[in-house]
Amino acid sequence: MRNKMMLVGGVVGTLLLAGCSSTDALETKMDSLAQDVQAVQQGQQMNSAKIDRLAADVAEARASADRANSRLDQMGRYTK
Repeated sequence: MRNKMMLVGGVVGTLLLAGCSSTDALETKMDSLAQDVQAVQQGQQMNSAKIDRLAADVAEARASADRANSRLDQMGRYTK
């Protein structure tokens, strides 16, 4: 009985060590995840640039609308 337990323990230990020594699949997944993270970061940078451009466009439109409203207010004063 003791010999069988030693044999089972040896087989399990060997399998565990063999599983730990083969990291090719893990490295492949890590490389894939690193590429995915890089793609997400690039997308985030592109979105940030678009948001900055939109913010500038909104500010310009707001300034233009303020100028137009100011001119309309001045025209309204003259007609009264």
